[in-house]
Amino acid sequence: MKRLRKFGYQGVELAGEPDSIDIEKTKKLLLEYNLECSSICGIFTPERDLSSSNEAIRKNAVEYVKKSVDLAKALNAQTLIVVPTCVGKLSSETTLEEEWNNAILSVKEAGQYADEQGITIAIEALNRYETYLVNNLSLALRFVEEVNIECVGIMADLFHMSIEERDMKASLTKISDYLAHVHIADNTREAAGLGQTDFKPVISFLKDRNYQGYITMEFLPAVSNPYLASGLTGESNIFDDFTRQSIQHMKKIVGN
Repeated sequence: MKRLRKFGYQGVELAGEPDSIDIEKTKKLLLEYNLECSSICGIFTPERDLSSSNEAIRKNAVEYVKKSVDLAKALNAQTLIVVPTCVGKLSSETTLEEEWNNAILSVKEAGQYADEQGITIAIEALNRYETYLVNNLSLALRFVEEVNIECVGIMADLFHMSIEERDMKASLTKISDYLAHVHIADNTREAAGLGQTDFKPVISFLKDRNYQGYITMEFLPAVSNPYLASGLTGESNIFDDFTRQSIQHMKKIVGN
C-alpha cells in the first residue's frame, strides 16, 4: 500500500483469502495510506472449482465465494472477481456441457447472495492456457446471460484479451452492457508500456462509454503460474519500477 500511494494509485485490489486477511488491520492500513479497496480477486484453486462434478468441491467453492463477498463488503470493495472453474484446469473431468451447467448453477447461488449484499461479481475469462471453460469475452457474455442475475457482470483483462480477442475494441463493445471491472497488463503480463499492447483504443472506449469502475494494474513477472508469481518477493526496485511505469503510461494516454 505504501508503494501504491507513493506512485499515485487510488485503490488496491486484494487477494480473496477471507480466512487469512485481518480485516481490522487492513482497514487501518487503507486509512493510513488513503486508499480504497477497489476489489477482491478470487483465488480459484482445485478445491474451489465452481464447475466441479464433485458436489462437495462445488459446495465448498460456492461457500468460498460467499465468504469472499463478505470480505468485499467488510472492506467496502465494489467488486469480486470470479473464475467459473479453477485456474489451470485445461480439460473437463466429465463433459464440457455438464461442467458449464455446474458453473452456471454455482454462480447463480453465489450471485444471489452477492446481490443481497450489494456486491458485484465480475466473471473473468482466462486465456486458453489457463482454463478451458470460459476463455474469451464471447463465452463470458454467454455465461453471464445464462446466470441472469443483475449483479453478475464481466471483467475485461487485457492480458488475456491480447491472446484471445481478435479486436479488443469490438470485443469490449460486445460486452459493454455487462462490463464491471478492468485489469491492465501488457501482452507480456508486465507493466503497461513494456510490451506491444496498444492501450489507446481501450482507454478511448472506456471514456466514450463513461466507464465508472476501477482500472486495476495486474502486472506480474514473466512466470507460468500467476498465483505463485503474485506471492513473489524480491528487490523492491523492480516492484517500484513496474508500479511507476504502469500508471505513468496509462496517465500519458488519458492525458492527465
